[in-house]
Amino acid sequence: MHGTVRSWDDESGWGILVSPEVPGEVWAHFSAVRTPDPDAFASLDPGETVLFTWEEAEQDGYSYRALRVQQPGDPGTGWDDAEDEDDEEADVDALSDVRIEFDSDS
Repeated sequence: MHGTVRSWDDESGWGILVSPEVPGEVWAHFSAVRTPDPDAFASLDPGETVLFTWEEAEQDGYSYRALRVQQPGDPGTGWDDAEDEDDEEADVDALSDVRIEFDSDS
């Protein structure tokens, strides 16, 4: 989905994204930012338009966390605007259910 960088702190390596399609602010870490050069310093600028996927997860006081972030049309990241529409469904399809049962000690 499309969104906007509300704030970004290069020193801390994280910032906040917003989109009308998300019911709150989205916490984003530099490790989620995709760049054409994987070794490049990942940074975002406040006011910048970005594409991102997200999940509902508590992170530093925010209820939502970015999974992947990039600039629209950024070559070499393997993600474009056309994929944006299918990303949320693809992320759900990749999830698995796990059930853990513990033996009783009695």
